[in-house]
Formats: sequence, structure tokens, C-alpha cells
Amino acid sequence: MKTIAIFNNKGGVGKTTFCANLATHFAMKHNKRVLVLDLDPQANITHYMLGDELASEVIAPYYDRNLEKPHQTIVDAFDNYEVGESTINTDVTPIFCERFHASIIAGNPFLASYEDILSKKWNELSDPDSVSGMRISNWINTILETQKENYDYVFIDLSPSLGAINRTALLASDFFISPMSCDIFSLVAIKNIKQWFEKWVPYYNSKYETFKTEKEHIWDKIKADLKPKVTIDSGFLGYTLQSYISRKHADGTVRTTQSYQRIIDNFEPEIDANLSIFKKPEINTHAELNLGEIPHMFGILALSQFVGAPIATLNSTDGMAGSQYTQAKNYIKAFDVISDRVMHNLGDVSDVA
Repeated sequence: MKTIAIFNNKGGVGKTTFCANLATHFAMKHNKRVLVLDLDPQANITHYMLGDELASEVIAPYYDRNLEKPHQTIVDAFDNYEVGESTINTDVTPIFCERFHASIIAGNPFLASYEDILSKKWNELSDPDSVSGMRISNWINTILETQKENYDYVFIDLSPSLGAINRTALLASDFFISPMSCDIFSLVAIKNIKQWFEKWVPYYNSKYETFKTEKEHIWDKIKADLKPKVTIDSGFLGYTLQSYISRKHADGTVRTTQSYQRIIDNFEPEIDANLSIFKKPEINTHAELNLGEIPHMFGILALSQFVGAPIATLNSTDGMAGSQYTQAKNYIKAFDVISDRVMHNLGDVSDVA
């Protein structure tokens, strides 16, 4: 089982939409068993994949304890957890989303309340007497270990934060993809990711080796739950760009507007300087990191979100009409290319067209 985080230190770049639709492509086009893990406290991908009605039913009991839980969410990992304990509840059952051909461990807004606990446990990695610091920092890895026989790929949807929740998510991940928008703020985010990785990745690797030596007497009992080495710093699979504005000129050619072109020209050197150092070693060129462009979706995205279905499975009963069929066709074509390139970079070429 391989785990891929969809991550960027910038909001509004389409991470959630990208994550859900890429998961569907992996399941439908590449015949993979796919799990989505919602670790964004906004729980947007949960609402997208379950539909707003079911998602609301799933989350409502956490606000009203008199309601029965129809399904579990990610915060059930901390069910009855008390600060100081070193174990979590790993019995968190995914929900199958038929339209997406994938399962999801539902998100929950209450996940945000555990940010401080996870930050505290991270700081405890420096405490030679603390077992809970290392184990709780690996809580996502522990949960995914219980699912490794059930799925081929896990996609993690994350917020733009550089905080404790995302750190534990990336600790548990093998790879990451960064959706980006064509603006100056994405260029800033690229630099932020580099600085953040360079701070915590070597710190964890060092503390893990120390922990392994000092906890030899209990090592066999807990080693399966721990990530032995952070691999995300050699797991960058590439990036996508949202469509930018182009103009058709009198001679019939279509060219990018000058203001966007200046930003586009900066993407390759910024990626090479800040993120290419984290790329998967088998990726040799920048062209391989450029996974593709996400086309404009106009009103079809709103329809997709409203009915709770990926763009690849929308049909007339969902309300598809007119030009939306062309929009959907263009989007699916773009994702065929993107998913093939991701598969190529993963080294999983058995189902690449």
C-alpha cells in the first residue's frame, strides 16, 4: 500500500477536488483499491464524497451526543484518549463511496481540537522517558497499518497548514503531490514547504534512532506502529497547475497573457530550487514533475459537488446538460494524462495507457 498526500501551503488551489477525482481515476482507470483519508478539519472532501446529507448525518453526533453515530470519523482514533497515554483506537472503519469507486475515512471539524495535543507530543520526542511522544506522533501511520491489506493506494486530503496535524500526516505518507494556482502566492508556498521539511524531517529521523536504542526492551511490541524513516523528503511526485487566462489573437494563435506568463516562467526555477530536492529519485527531469494542467470547469464543479459525484461519473440524471458534457470530457481527458503521469512517477506502469 502506498500513501500519497495532496499538499500545498496555500488554500484555494483545488486540493480537495483534485484528491477526490484522482482517487476515482486510480480506481476506475487503473483498477486500484483506493482509500481517501480526510485530515482537513474543514472536512470538505467528506462532504464531497459522501454527499452533504450523509456527511452531515455522520458529523452531527459529535455535536449532539444524544444522536447515534451511523459511521465513524477520524477523531474516533482518539475515542476515550487521555493525555499521557501512548495508544490510540485503530478501529476506525472506512465508508465506501459508490459514485467515487473508493472508500473514505471521514473527516471531522473536531480534529482541529487535537492540534495542540499533537504539537505537545511532537515536542516530547526530545524526552528520553516519553513513549507516547513517538507513538502519538505516528498515530496516522498506526491507523494505516491496519488497512494495508485492504487498499493499494491511500490519498490524504490536507489543509494548507504547516502545523502538527499535517506534519503527522506527511510523516505517515510515502509521497506527495502539490496542486498549484498560477499566482505569486504559490511561489511563496513552494519556499515555505522546503523550509518546513528541512526543519522537522531530520529532527524526527534523529529522534527515531535515539528512541530505538533507548527503548530496546519494548521495541518489538511497538516498532510496527512507527515510521522508521521519513520518506516524504524523497517522495515529491510532481505538481499540477490550474488553468490560467489565454487570449486568442487575430492570427488565430492562442497565447498566455503577459502577466500570467511572467509567473509561469518562474515556476520551473522555483520548483527546481525548492521542491525538486525532495523528488522521488527515479524522476530525472522537470518535465516529469509537471503532471499537467487542470482545465476550467465552469459550472460543472458546482454540479459535481452538489450531487456528490466525481466528474467522471456525472450523467443526465445528475442534471448534466449542454456544454457541460464537453466540459466533463475535457476534464476527464486531462485527468487521464495526469493519472498516467502520476503512475509513471510511482513506477506503477502496469495500468498506464
